[in-house]
This record gives sequence, structure tokens and C-alpha cells, in this order.
Amino acid sequence: MSSNEPNAADLFRAAVGERVYLWRLALKMSRATLADRAGVSADYVYRLEQGWANPRLETMQKLATALETTVQELLDIE
Repeated sequence: MSSNEPNAADLFRAAVGERVYLWRLALKMSRATLADRAGVSADYVYRLEQGWANPRLETMQKLATALETTVQELLDIE
């Protein structure tokens, strides 16, 4: 595998970021509002949505609550 190919962690971060982004847009919520409600910075929300941040479970819980859902639903875990 070449060093330019994404690994499982890269793919997971990208998927999490996309889910947070789509959920936020569905609620017509700004990054700043999500950040404020979740107790994180708007820059962190941006980095997360880009797949650059590696969120802790505690942070995912705060984001899910701010997005009016659960971690399971946010991550589409059955």
C-alpha cells in the first residue's frame, strides 16, 4: 500500500466528518452555532467536517446532542 492511499482511520474520519456536515446542514445550523452548543471551537468543527480531526467519543456525544440526535444515529450505527 502506498503512503498516499487512505487507511481505515482516514476513511473513518472522512465518514464521520461527512455525517456531521450533512446533519448540520439538514438542521440549517452554522458551524459557529454547532460549536457553541457542543462546547468546541468552530475551527474544530471545520477540521472534523474535513476529516482532519480525530474526535473522542465524549466529543461525539456533545456534537450529537447539539445536533439533536444520538451518536448511534449520527454515525448510522445499527
